Amino acid sequence: MIDPFLKLKYGNIVELDVHNKTLEEARSELLYMLDLVDINVDAILVVHGFHKGTVIKDYIRKKFSDRRVIKKVNTDAAATLLVLSEDRTKK
Repeated sequence: MIDPFLKLKYGNIVELDVHNKTLEEARSELLYMLDLVDINVDAILVVHGFHKGTVIKDYIRKKFSDRRVIKKVNTDAAATLLVLSEDRTKK
C-alpha cells in the first residue's frame, strides 16, 4: 500500500514490486514500466526489499539513471520513489 502522505506530496503513484527478482529482471521490469506508464502517473514506487540483500536497492538508488526520472526519494529501507518528468519521451 502506498503511503497517503507520499500521494499528497508527489501525486499519482504506481507501485512496482521487484523484490525476489534478479537485478536484470528488476531492471527490465522497471524499464518496461517506464515505457508503459500513463502520462497521469507522477511517480513509481519501486519495492525492492532489503532482507535478502541490497543489490537491487543499491542499483536503483546509486546507479539507475533514465531521463524520464527527475528525482529519487528513499522512502524506507525497502522502497524507493522515482519521480517522473513531464516529458516521458525516450531519447
